[in-house]
Amino acid sequence: MRILKGLMFIMLALVVLALGIFAYFFATAKVTVERYDAQGVPASAYPEQFAQIQQQVAQQTFEGTLFQTRVSGSADAYAFITFTLEVNNQCLVPIDMVEVQVVPDPSDVLQLGDREVHSLGVKTKGYINATILTAKDSHSIRELILTYYVWGVSFSLRRTFGA
Repeated sequence: MRILKGLMFIMLALVVLALGIFAYFFATAKVTVERYDAQGVPASAYPEQFAQIQQQVAQQTFEGTLFQTRVSGSADAYAFITFTLEVNNQCLVPIDMVEVQVVPDPSDVLQLGDREVHSLGVKTKGYINATILTAKDSHSIRELILTYYVWGVSFSLRRTFGA
């Protein structure tokens, strides 16, 4: 009977230890944005891409996030703003997926879709981009939501970036 009782305490201690390690991994699942950059270019610099986006929005085949239902007018009235974030995974487990979403300004039309799956290994850095189409006279200060997944659980950072 004493052997079973001792075995029970050992098993209980192992379960508590395993739960503590699991909680530690989640508590240290910290992702930070080390640097950012915001670059704006007139949409008229990329007339083919603008025409393609305009056509996709009209045909409802656009892959990305629409903030407005249509893109009207010429490329001269719009600009592309690309936000580049350097993301640092300070966690002891890999980050399964990282994505960024722009909180739109009233002048924003859409955010281009990103088909690439971004992930970060243990204690590594990486870059992620988000490009929006906005009115030509718009500023580049936006709030960005960075969402990352650790073991299927999502975490989010909400920060304001821009120049």
